[in-house]
Order: sequence, then C-alpha cells, then structure tokens
Amino acid sequence: MDEPTTVVALFGPTGVGKTAVAAALAQRLRARGEADPIAVSADALQVYEGLGALTGVASAQEQRLLEHRLVGFVPVTEEFSVGEFMPLAHAQVDAALAAGRRPIVVGGTGLYLRAALCDLDLAPTVAPEVRERLEAELAARGPEALHARLEKRAPKTAAAVNPKDRSRILRALELLEVGATPARGGDSQLWTAEMRRPTVLAGLTMERDALYERIDRRVDAIVAAGGADEARRAG
Repeated sequence: MDEPTTVVALFGPTGVGKTAVAAALAQRLRARGEADPIAVSADALQVYEGLGALTGVASAQEQRLLEHRLVGFVPVTEEFSVGEFMPLAHAQVDAALAAGRRPIVVGGTGLYLRAALCDLDLAPTVAPEVRERLEAELAARGPEALHARLEKRAPKTAAAVNPKDRSRILRALELLEVGATPARGGDSQLWTAEMRRPTVLAGLTMERDALYERIDRRVDAIVAAGGADEARRAG
C-alpha cells in the first residue's frame, strides 16, 4: 500500500463493520499525507435510491468522513444488472486514481466486488420467458430430470453440479439455451479473473456470537431509521 495508485478492497459478512473500517482507513491515509480517498460501493442493493436504511448505506456523518460513490442512483422501479454496474465502477476507480485519490472499494456483494476490480466476461442475459419455461419444467419434473438433460448437453458442467442443486442446474441450462458455455466446477472466472489495478484485498472477520449481536443491533437500527417505510415504498 506504499503506492498511492493502489486500490484497497474491503470484504466480509454483513454487520462486520466494513463502512466503519473504510472511514477509519480514510482518516489514516489523510494523516500520512494522502489526498481524500473515495469509497466505491460494490453492493447490488445500495445502488437503489430510497433504500439507504435497509441496505446499510453510509450515514451522512460517515459520508462526511469518506465520500461514497455508486449509492442511491437507480430508481427502485428499474432493473439494474452487474453488467451495467461494472463499467460505472471501473470509471469511478479510474477517475479517483487519475485524480491522485485512493479508491476504497467496499464490498457488499461478491459478484459486484469482483466486477468493480476485474474485467469479467459476464454471462449473457437470459430472456424472462426462457427462465419461466425452465422454472415450470423444474417444478413439474424435479431437479434430477433436468440434471440428466444437463449431463447430456454439458457433461463436465453436470459433473460439478449436485443433482439436487436447483439454482445451479437452472442457471446452467439457461446459459445453454442462449448459446453460452456454463462454467465447469472450479474454473469460474469470478474467482480467477485478474485485477485491473494493483489491489490490496482485506477480508474482515469477527467472532460469530459478536457478529450475530451486531446484526441484531443493526436490524433494530434499520427499523428505527425507517427501514419498514422504505420497504413499503419500494414494494
């Protein structure tokens, strides 16, 4: 982390305190003479406007300590994909580095974190009618029958998927329907893609009981901050 062009990326379970750690890190970086860092949120839900309490967006006080980007900019009535998020995140990281400001990417969603840090070759979008047809067949015939079909069409993929794993079977068949090749076990690009920029990955952990207590307090804080009202407005 000696080079001011290095990206810092924080990840960890919900409630572990990633936002607070990012703010504390920003203060330390300023103290050693760096320009104001910028936090880039990598959360699939924080992108939506009007859901700040529910999704744990940094408070106004926290944002005074560390500016947060890519939060609350998508209307909750609109769909938004990781494919749309990725170029926006890259632009924020690149702009921060060009300005001599260290980007701190704060993960909330594994896929979005990797998309912010890497050039992922994302799977194509599957039409809703394709998913609906496969879901209906899954409900009618069961996962084993669809796994048998997957085994005929993509045996290496099927070998890595549990015959009872409904979601993975469904996703693999969806990709085959649109002409894409589903990943085989162990070679998902999500975990093998190279970082676009020099990056320090920092994983935050906490003893389980302490984490659960923090999550309980966080739920209470969400309710107190109007989370139920946000959910009603979004629904």
